[in-house]
Amino acid sequence: MAPSKGQSRFQADFKSATEKTYNNITCLDKGDVEDEITFIFTHSSLPSPSQFEIRVQPQDIRGYPNESTFLVYTNNDIPSAVARVLEESISKTMGMRIDNMLSNLSQRLRATLENDSPSTDDAAMTDADADADESDFEMEDMDSSDEDIPFDYGDIVPTPSKQPTPPSITPLSGELLERLRRDLLSVYEAEAGFHPCKIGGFGEGELYNIISVSIRIRKLCLSQETLEAWYLDPSDYLVLLIRYEGGYHTFEDLMSRPVGDSRTSFRLRKCSKKRTTQEEANAAFASNPPEKASKEAMEGPELSDIWISKSIDDLLNTKFIAASKLRDSDKDISWELAKEKVHSQIHQTRMEPGESPQIEESQHEVGKEDPATGEQDYEAKLPSFLTVDHLSGDGEVSLPLVAMQFALLHLVRCTDYCVVCHGKVKGNFEALRPYVCSESLCLHQYMNVGLGPSIEYEIVNQPNVVDLLISFCYATLYAQCAVSRWPAPSTQPSIREFPTGLGLKVPKIRKGSAPEVEYPIYGPPSANIRRPPVRYIKEKLVDPVKIDFHWSKSIAIITEQSSVNLQEGQWVAITTTQPDAPWGLAVLHHARIESMTGKLLHLSVASRHSMPRFYEPLSTSPIITDVETLRGSIGNDATVPGYIVTCDDELDDLISEDEKAFSIMLILAGLPSVAEMRSYLMDNQHQQLTLAKWDRMSKESVNLLRWIIASNRSYIVQVGDGQTGTQNREKISGVDGWVQFRFAQGSPEKEELFHRALQSVNKPTKTLLAWHGSGLYNWHSIIRQGLDFKDVAHGRSYGNGIYFSSSFDYSASYTRDLDSNAKVWPRSSLKIGAAISLNELVNLPEKFVCSQPFVVQECHWTQCRYLFVKPLPEVDGPTRDVHGPTRDVPISHHKTHKTGKRARLKKAKEEVREFIQDPTYIAQGPYGAKLFVPRYAIPSARNEDDKAMNSAKSNTSECESDSSDEDEEDFMFLYPAHKTDFRPGTLDFSTLPQLAAPSYATNIAQKALQQEITKLKKIQDSTPLHQLGWYIDFDRIENLSQWIVELHSFDPDLPLAQDMKKAGLTSIVLEMRFLRGFPISPPFVRVVRPRFLPFLNGGGGHVTGGGAMCMELLTNSGWSPANSLESVLLQVRMAICSTDPPARLDRTVHALRHYGVREAVEAYKRAAMGHGWEVPPDFLDESLRS
Repeated sequence: MAPSKGQSRFQADFKSATEKTYNNITCLDKGDVEDEITFIFTHSSLPSPSQFEIRVQPQDIRGYPNESTFLVYTNNDIPSAVARVLEESISKTMGMRIDNMLSNLSQRLRATLENDSPSTDDAAMTDADADADESDFEMEDMDSSDEDIPFDYGDIVPTPSKQPTPPSITPLSGELLERLRRDLLSVYEAEAGFHPCKIGGFGEGELYNIISVSIRIRKLCLSQETLEAWYLDPSDYLVLLIRYEGGYHTFEDLMSRPVGDSRTSFRLRKCSKKRTTQEEANAAFASNPPEKASKEAMEGPELSDIWISKSIDDLLNTKFIAASKLRDSDKDISWELAKEKVHSQIHQTRMEPGESPQIEESQHEVGKEDPATGEQDYEAKLPSFLTVDHLSGDGEVSLPLVAMQFALLHLVRCTDYCVVCHGKVKGNFEALRPYVCSESLCLHQYMNVGLGPSIEYEIVNQPNVVDLLISFCYATLYAQCAVSRWPAPSTQPSIREFPTGLGLKVPKIRKGSAPEVEYPIYGPPSANIRRPPVRYIKEKLVDPVKIDFHWSKSIAIITEQSSVNLQEGQWVAITTTQPDAPWGLAVLHHARIESMTGKLLHLSVASRHSMPRFYEPLSTSPIITDVETLRGSIGNDATVPGYIVTCDDELDDLISEDEKAFSIMLILAGLPSVAEMRSYLMDNQHQQLTLAKWDRMSKESVNLLRWIIASNRSYIVQVGDGQTGTQNREKISGVDGWVQFRFAQGSPEKEELFHRALQSVNKPTKTLLAWHGSGLYNWHSIIRQGLDFKDVAHGRSYGNGIYFSSSFDYSASYTRDLDSNAKVWPRSSLKIGAAISLNELVNLPEKFVCSQPFVVQECHWTQCRYLFVKPLPEVDGPTRDVHGPTRDVPISHHKTHKTGKRARLKKAKEEVREFIQDPTYIAQGPYGAKLFVPRYAIPSARNEDDKAMNSAKSNTSECESDSSDEDEEDFMFLYPAHKTDFRPGTLDFSTLPQLAAPSYATNIAQKALQQEITKLKKIQDSTPLHQLGWYIDFDRIENLSQWIVELHSFDPDLPLAQDMKKAGLTSIVLEMRFLRGFPISPPFVRVVRPRFLPFLNGGGGHVTGGGAMCMELLTNSGWSPANSLESVLLQVRMAICSTDPPARLDRTVHALRHYGVREAVEAYKRAAMGHGWEVPPDFLDESLRS
């Protein structure tokens, strides 16, 4: 394919740049992948050796230079300030040509290292420079109308070649400050639980001004599996930081500016508090985010990354404003469609003539449902604050509110999008973790820019999960290479996705194609025992260099002249043969050239193993890693003949998939064990060393390992012995000898469809548990694409669908393989011989394709819950740790005595509730053993328990309080005239009693109440909150006979006010009920929450032990129909503020536990009787019993 116009320009500019010199830059050369540039930057202020390698990858090269930018990164350890300069280059170099990019980058690096700031002249091209650079192609560009942006889309693609006007530093005007206040009030009053905060700036001389919007994570209604997979704690907050450069920019301002000149930046983070500090906020914008955004980051600072912070940050900073412009011009466009239009338009501007856009907009029209996933229905299940459209109105638009909704909508649907380009990912219905699309460039960036998970964290915290992932991959590679063992190509296992686009370099060793015949001799030569000929496929070496290799000294001597260019620091592969071993055992040594002196090579050998070979008709022997076995009779001073090959073949350039599979096998076989990796990381944790710095792992092996871990889109965590917390109590009893993992798959949409299907099940047990067994070579794909029936492996005797069984033994029969030893990753600690999953199915077997065994055609009727793997028996080997990093317990391969098993099951039942299975279809363990399945571990049962718990909390009126001292500053900014910490409109009415209008309500009473409401509303609107002392949310009054009133702003010297501050409360919640006799009879007034200290225990404030007010005014003895409700509220407040004795909160119970209405009525009657006051006759009314 001929290079595009942009690529041709790039190549010409690169050739020109190599002929020039740049300050502090040397060794300008091509990189490992197409169009990549590498060079060395040297500066005396850098740590020793005062230089590091920089890699530059052009983005969207078809649009070079005007529509292109540069991704700049390094694999070396560098100071954080230098790392920030590299990271910022993706925006700083937009529209630049190579020459300007190099000069700009050099200048900014020097300025940072010399504690200076880049001048405007050096840091960016002047308009004259830009014009001069574009002059060469001016006539050509004028004819390129097919690359222009269609007028209908407006300004949604930035034009970075034109530099924005530098912002001026001026204090905010009163009008702009008031607009900021209104925008934050819109956030606060959105009834979503959002917390707006003014973090810092907004003063005279401030260039950057920062605000934040936060929300409790639990309000996103994500499943427990999703929260765990994304490393989110439901009690923490998601915090959107917005930084404005040079003032405050309203939504209308940004809509009127070019996209590239928004002067507004975004960061989405996680925090244990709703409000972060200005220092942490500044660090979020200024510091180089860590590669890992996983659990260990959450346990450190208050403000930290979430797993996909970098991806969402990039989306917000590059596409949010453009999508907003589209929606602002056409209110009928959804966020979903706006994002796809932006993505499609950016893609089209880089396309070659004649190419078609990748986005099919017709599939995502507004109001249309995706038939495969039911997306429209899923939208309806989202929290209401995510589905409310804040752009649909005609008034002012709050940018913070719109940005927060945009970010959260993307987060909860992040598995549907590529984490790099943010385009829609097709067929990602089974993904629980977000990943990349099929574009190789996206995968390259995902791995090299820190968008993926931290492999170091996974190795340290879940080593057996990493072992499992590598083992599954290795088993699939082995099966693909053993092609002759499969009767037909349709049954041959294969990896569905190879790590293409990473620029992986592999050894120049190929798997042979033609079998060779060998006559092995078994036993000593004198026995002369011969066997029938055995055929094996021998490997082929590409451009080998003949050497003599010294095992003990790791020295190689070149014995024949060769044109192969060997260099110091280069990784190579050495093959030798053990002469006295059966069949001439070939040994592969993975090594790095330390030094070269003529033909003498000093090597650092990282690992050794036998060469994988595939024999017929016998099964393949496993790869040998034991050094003494490999060495055999070779003496300490002996040398053996061999060959050395370089490791610089591009994996992507290999012709066949078999060659790719064999090459990856070689890299995996040369890896250290996961236990060794973990030991290295733990020993160097204070230096924060990564695997990339370990001399036992090449760059290729680290990148391959990162791909294996990052491409896993399931959530897998080991459970059972040796684990802590919930992982310990989630173990299933009755499956002895198998290592257990919690195994969750499926996007939030699929989980929602699964639970929606359960609603149609009218049975006591809504789900079934069933096993699914499959060959070890299939699990690498299963944990990435999910269970499906695309491929036929064992026939379909019972119809099309996914096969399950209640019988463990039946499903386990599908896991058996003759090559159980050969397919095991040689460095594995688990030594997995088989794998089987336990799944939850919708309990509708009558609608399955078949019910014996279960054949389920609806994929969303199944959800994986557990994964079990069977370690192979140890043969004179060391004890293996299969219980994870917290405990060192050997594996027992002996059957447990029945009595011990029974006792263990009994103990499990005592500690953990059991999931009760459908008696018609009970899933059994090996050999028909009874299973004990923890109820907590089955999401459908756990959801029912959570609902019951939430209902119980609602009944006892326990709810969280979001008020705290950290809110005071923000509240005073939002309500500057109110000297109070009380926030109107924040009361959660869902936790309060809600009554329907009574049947006895008369027109007279309703009219009187309506008049009172009118008067009280007028008073409340005209009186400062702190002076009024009470608040009624009149918009929430749906029943005129029941009011909710909040008393607030008490004298801080009152003991009650001090108790409230300690409890994090800002108001006392009252209920006023107007009974049948009102206004002739008094209203019934009681405290709903918090609970007060009873009078007998030293309490006061005229609050009875049941919460009713003890006041003669509120009985027939003291009531007059002439009393206004304003005076009632004032007198009730005065009574509570009474200090004879003072009211105190009951600190022995939960601060927000409610009083019940019945206990309040009884307490009211007792108080009236004690004082001799007349109780209104309508206190016998039914409405006071609920």
